[in-house]
Amino acid sequence: MDVSRLALFLCLAAPAFAQPEPKFEIATIKLAAPNAPRNVVVPSSPDRLSIPSMNLIWLIYTAYGEGMGTAYNVSGGPDWVNKTSFAIEAKAAKPSTQRELHLMLRALLEDRFALKLRTETRMGDQYALVLDHSDGKLGPNIEPWDGTCGGRPPASSDDDPVTPRCPSGYRPSGLVLEGATMFSVAELLSLPQSRALLGTIVHDATGLTGRYKMHLDFPFAPQRPADPGQPDFAPPSLFNAVREQWGVKLEKAKGALHVIVVESAIQPTEN
Repeated sequence: MDVSRLALFLCLAAPAFAQPEPKFEIATIKLAAPNAPRNVVVPSSPDRLSIPSMNLIWLIYTAYGEGMGTAYNVSGGPDWVNKTSFAIEAKAAKPSTQRELHLMLRALLEDRFALKLRTETRMGDQYALVLDHSDGKLGPNIEPWDGTCGGRPPASSDDDPVTPRCPSGYRPSGLVLEGATMFSVAELLSLPQSRALLGTIVHDATGLTGRYKMHLDFPFAPQRPADPGQPDFAPPSLFNAVREQWGVKLEKAKGALHVIVVESAIQPTEN
């Protein structure tokens, strides 16, 4: 098991010993508009988090998944956690990294949803992200990061290897990363948009330590998080897209699978 993943999982599994999490200065939660973009974090300023429409299961994925360690499977909770979507607008007291914003989202969920979680882990099938070419050549849609975010300096100097330095994630056209390590690539491929196709998570086994600017042109359909009982298969198109555009490939492997179980939650009052 990757040491970074183990450390992050232990932090989650032992909250009594965790440091106090940062909190948003201001946050509003309302029922989402019916036509709002679903299950996306809208890029905004470095001190803001804007989520037009997410149910609680996806909010947990956002807070505990991308950039925070292995993208966990989330299960349990009352029926509404998969059915009722919320809009969240939140502002931090100062410009913050993506990881800090996600930590603040954790605290917000615990406060406003009275969210209580427990964690489990088991060994199981997953995919390893490995180089496709023995000479290390990468694909046409990946290049070394130039140190900027669209020509502008990164909002933060935080060089945490698990977090992209620029806004990254799923877009209508596919997957976009900037200032990201291959660890971050595996994390994003582990989130529900990809896992609904892959059936399991991905871990980085490329051996690459640099940061990259990259995009994956692939029509990810809006989907609910994958059923943990879903068979371990994926349409060849996603495998091919990763291999042809990035010069890396997905190989079957064994590893730790982490599960977050929602023990209890309540619907927040609007503000």
